[in-house]
Amino acid sequence: MALRNLGIHRRRCREDCFLRQEKGCTHMFETVRQSKTTEIIIGQIRTAILEGRLAPGDRLPPEKQLGEQFQVSKQTLRESMRALEHMGLIDVRKGVGGGAFIVEVDEQVAAQNLANYLYFKNLTIADLSEFRRIMEPYAAARAAEGISPSDLDTLHQLNESTRENLKNKEWGLVSRDEIAFHRLIVRQTHNPILILMLDFVETLLEDFKKILKPDASFMESVLMAHEQIHRAIAGGDPALASEQMLAHVIDVETYLSRLKKSEVGRKLWENCLQIA
Repeated sequence: MALRNLGIHRRRCREDCFLRQEKGCTHMFETVRQSKTTEIIIGQIRTAILEGRLAPGDRLPPEKQLGEQFQVSKQTLRESMRALEHMGLIDVRKGVGGGAFIVEVDEQVAAQNLANYLYFKNLTIADLSEFRRIMEPYAAARAAEGISPSDLDTLHQLNESTRENLKNKEWGLVSRDEIAFHRLIVRQTHNPILILMLDFVETLLEDFKKILKPDASFMESVLMAHEQIHRAIAGGDPALASEQMLAHVIDVETYLSRLKKSEVGRKLWENCLQIA
């Protein structure tokens, strides 16, 4: 109900905004007269998106008009536009019909930005696993409750692809399939917050694996766990799917933590940090 009310509010805000423009009130934004003007401009545009006054596909007013509304120089405005473009909120197009257009932020870009932030937080394998222990069993249970036949088949195909890549010692492809398996299960929650958060956690876990280089026996054990999870989901058993996923997450945490503490793993980890 809350989401429905938010949607109605955003739609009404957008309609009111366009109505004001039709009546001659073209000022969507307030004059900026404080320090850190770039951050304030970005904040106002983000607020306009949240309130529904701007939506994907909408074009921002021309540069001159925006500058007059914000009362800022061209240079400051362009810095703000570059920052918004880097954040993935706008797409600046050249030529006839060009301009700054609102775009929906790409999920992978958002996940990578979160990951980049956390790289500087001295993350541990235990940090990632704690989050996974809480969320991934829930996602597996949701998948068992209502996964589509096509997604269920995709999980099976990912396991088959993993098996083939293990046989051919294509370790990079094995890792790709393992991560894709988890991401598809998370998508069964249909919750954009969970999907985004778990997606970037999986991205960080993938980076940890690249540093520590787990062996083939570990990858084979992961495949076995994935097959058990797949069978529980296919059987429509939420409790079993959740149990199997939790056991899998704990096993991965135990293995990677032990590998990191080993002499070889410690050297790989330290060398990676020195290179970074």
